[in-house]
Amino acid sequence: MERVDKKTECEKKEDIPKIYETEDIPAEKKIIYQKWEIPQIGFYWLIAELDRSENIAYGYANLNDDLFAEWGYISIEEPIENNASLCRDWKPCTFEEAQKRLTQAPS
Repeated sequence: MERVDKKTECEKKEDIPKIYETEDIPAEKKIIYQKWEIPQIGFYWLIAELDRSENIAYGYANLNDDLFAEWGYISIEEPIENNASLCRDWKPCTFEEAQKRLTQAPS
């Protein structure tokens, strides 16, 4: 089985806007380029912006609590250190569409 360096995989995404590049776009219209997840415990991170040099992302984090899920800055190290998986079949979409996908996903 091939071992994937998650940090390197994250950095391969050339199309992710840099930090602050989408600040004028409303949250529901921001494009989500990556999804990291720990499905066993219901954690996921949706990435909209990325600073590769600092390994900081801007996105939406839901740690199995819809009430306290929020937008903010995320150290890419956090999902990596917690053994989150990068969803390789994720197709970029708006946050609004991502929320629909997530609610339609099989449990």
